[in-house]
Amino acid sequence: MNKRNWTAYYNSTKQNTLPRKSLLKAIANFDKEKINLSKSAIDLGCGAGIDVMELLRCGWSVIAIDSQLSAIDSLLSSAQELTCANKLKTIVSSFEALDSLPKVNLINASFSLPFLKPVYFYKFWNVILKGLKPGGRFSGSFFGFNDFWNTRTDMTFLNREMICHLFSQFKIEYFQEEEKDEMDALGYYKHWHKFFIVAKKIA
Repeated sequence: MNKRNWTAYYNSTKQNTLPRKSLLKAIANFDKEKINLSKSAIDLGCGAGIDVMELLRCGWSVIAIDSQLSAIDSLLSSAQELTCANKLKTIVSSFEALDSLPKVNLINASFSLPFLKPVYFYKFWNVILKGLKPGGRFSGSFFGFNDFWNTRTDMTFLNREMICHLFSQFKIEYFQEEEKDEMDALGYYKHWHKFFIVAKKIA
């Protein structure tokens, strides 16, 4: 998407979107463990900040990263209403420009990683692995081969086997495949093929 479309997307999702189910499950799994760990998280491709706001409400310190300044501005505007806004840090950067991430216990990536070209996707995946502490969790989503956008060469699409390979150092706690025709945030119908995952790093 171009800059104008991203801005429209952020405005739409800010009004109509709930926190992603994969993130909610990851937070719930941490709460069930009742382990005294630092609630440190990174949100990759934070967009309008729906997931970030949920993390802040749940007591997490969050580094929100997005390539679009308009997304960060939208998030900061929303976060002003929270008393815990001081737990939020923001970075404007593309994933391709990031060689490392701070070590945290949760990395969330809701519909952001698929927008990387494959050559950058696998490079950045190694950055994610290094940034996630042992015992930490990844929550996020990927696009499958049957997605309408699969004709695009500037995106990465995966099947179930490829996703499982990505998470060879993890215990998969939640893995759901979803395929349906549905309107996107900009009002266009398309065929979606999505994978949602929560996984705990064991190595």
